[in-house]
Amino acid sequence: MGCPFECDLCQFRNVAHRDVMWEDPDDIYMLACIRRASLDAMWSREKDTVEGNAYRMRLDLKKAMARFAIAALLPKLGNPEMEDKVGMGIALITLEASLQPGRHTNHLQWDSMRKTATWFKHAWEAITGNEDGGSIYASDNKTMYATDCPTRGMWYKSFLLGAKKRMGMIRKQDEALTLAQLMVFLEVVEEEWSRASERKERKSLEEVAAFVCIGYCVSLRGEEVPLTSIKGLLELWKETLEHETPHIMVPLRGKFKGEDNFRWHLIPIADTTRSNIPTRRWVSISRLLIRRCVEEGQREGPLFAKADGTPASLKMYDPTFRRLLEKAKEAHPRAFSVKMMVEDYSLRRSLRRGSTTEAQNNEVPEATIELVNRWRKREKAKGAEPGLPMRQVYTQSLSVLTTTLRYSQSL
Repeated sequence: MGCPFECDLCQFRNVAHRDVMWEDPDDIYMLACIRRASLDAMWSREKDTVEGNAYRMRLDLKKAMARFAIAALLPKLGNPEMEDKVGMGIALITLEASLQPGRHTNHLQWDSMRKTATWFKHAWEAITGNEDGGSIYASDNKTMYATDCPTRGMWYKSFLLGAKKRMGMIRKQDEALTLAQLMVFLEVVEEEWSRASERKERKSLEEVAAFVCIGYCVSLRGEEVPLTSIKGLLELWKETLEHETPHIMVPLRGKFKGEDNFRWHLIPIADTTRSNIPTRRWVSISRLLIRRCVEEGQREGPLFAKADGTPASLKMYDPTFRRLLEKAKEAHPRAFSVKMMVEDYSLRRSLRRGSTTEAQNNEVPEATIELVNRWRKREKAKGAEPGLPMRQVYTQSLSVLTTTLRYSQSL
């Protein structure tokens, strides 16, 4: 099979450092899990590959060994010491962790199960200090190190791959929010906001509506929207309003994946879109922005914030988003599919998926869609410094403003 192998009993002794107690049901269960882990590791390779290697081995050895006096071609099979050299112990823990309830199934998906190996590696390196791990490769962005951690070994990697092939993967994407659904959703929010008398209730509606408008109009992921900065909005508000193409420049301030320092990212939303999405109304100084600046006295920090001032989580708004979406479905059933389930929508990806689809339907050039959707990659590729002041980043953004505005104008 091309991977280390020992029988179930030997593996048990390697891990437990004792013999099996045959009357103990836990030991019998452990033997069954050892068998499962061994089978996963062995069948990580395709059947044809294994059979092909075995056939070629038999063919080569049959001819060669009859001619040559080779005493010991390969090391002796087996482990002379009672020691877990391949990571069977952590493989057993990984299998047991996979039985935990998942989000969409009664067990964890493979992607979640393999996180066990991550904490194990960190714990291993913390304890051993990675004494034998010298730098073996280095470049501007990445350094690789040698390690003797079992979860980075060949057997454990084979075990994970075999488990993936056995378990499969069930992916459940967030449903895309269509433009028609967005508009009836905002209509419902507007009605509730007009009837609301409590300041707290109005603020909650303003936050959800502004979140949805921003995320949809510039195709942001749900975790990116809460990085919208009050300071950036205020500094550019008048200038962008008086621009020949009035727009809102959405300033994102924070640490982004793959980056170590805080960085400004600026993405424009046109005031006038094809469907008249009321982004400025919900973000403007008459609603959410003035509430954060005047009533709460905030001139800096995130527009969407927790009580302690830190950026809010999209989980804070998802329940309200789904409640209002359900209400929009009841009021405007034609905008929704009969089989549509509100639970399938989330601020995490529904806005981005719906926005991108709508832009494609409106024949927005693929280059423009890429320019908006791949802004992280684009700015990083240009080597923009993380510490640049917002005004300097804004000056750079003006060079592609006309192009990026076409995206939101098409919606």
